[in-house]
Amino acid sequence: MTERAPAALGARLAIARQFLAAAGLVLTGRNPARRMRSAVRRLALGQDQAGTVSAAADLRLQRLADLPADRPVCLFMAYAADGRLFPHTLRYCADLRAQGLFVLLVVATDRPDLRALDPGPEVVDGVLVRGNAGYDFAAWADALRRLPALWDAPELWFANDSMYHSPRLLPEMVARVRASAADLVALTASEEVAPHVQSYFFALKAPPDRRQAARGFWDEVRALDDKLAVIRQYEIPHRARMEAGGLTVEALYATPAGPGNHLQGSWRSLLEQGFPFVKVELLRDNPFQLDLAGWRGALATHGFVVDEIAFHLGARPDGAAALMETG
Repeated sequence: MTERAPAALGARLAIARQFLAAAGLVLTGRNPARRMRSAVRRLALGQDQAGTVSAAADLRLQRLADLPADRPVCLFMAYAADGRLFPHTLRYCADLRAQGLFVLLVVATDRPDLRALDPGPEVVDGVLVRGNAGYDFAAWADALRRLPALWDAPELWFANDSMYHSPRLLPEMVARVRASAADLVALTASEEVAPHVQSYFFALKAPPDRRQAARGFWDEVRALDDKLAVIRQYEIPHRARMEAGGLTVEALYATPAGPGNHLQGSWRSLLEQGFPFVKVELLRDNPFQLDLAGWRGALATHGFVVDEIAFHLGARPDGAAALMETG
């Protein structure tokens, strides 16, 4: 057996697990679309041939302004199959930039020429384009490797396009992150598998001379082709690794004690706290079959741009849970 064979077998088993998980969702009356899409995408990209995808060299610097010495840098990871981002994602980037962040957009695309439609300097301060492999942790790690000067930024913020945001609530959230004295600031924590902070938005505020633990963590990140493996290997240990390295960690918004996907199950109560996000997966797939009745009115009340959200949800040919009779 060649050295490549075990990795190929492991990758194929990971794809098989996605199909089995989808079957389990069907049997329990839940939506299998996300699992099916993940498995089919890997097969289409030929990722059944290896368990780890190397994407570090598969990255193109499309535009970059001078890195600031006095502003937080936000690495915003987004997926754009054909290189074009949806309006709600561009608004999110622009709103972060309006709050004083230097926004570096990292686009994962299926285009072989690694090109993305540049939204312009009024929206983002730079654009990196990479192949679609390894999910958000690999994209952030590749950006840090490609641009090591980022480690000298006064703060490093991390965000992705897995959330819809409220332009009205975002400034207060940014202010809370800035006011925190913690070295690593996240928005919500979870007790699933092990206590950890969730990775859709977090900020490394430790000064550059105290980032050894963070640099060591990100140096080890590789592009894995299994989303569950990314969660187990990177998202869940992230908090513990930072705390072991002497950094303090804070989650700003309260969620119920105990296990559970509180970003989905507690979405209404989080909004009442001024939380500026709702998870895309909740409205797109509703994997836990939660009550979404009145979602449009609830989001509009809290300042979300509902028309842009509905446009994004309606772009999928397989339909979206939130476009059913739940509005």
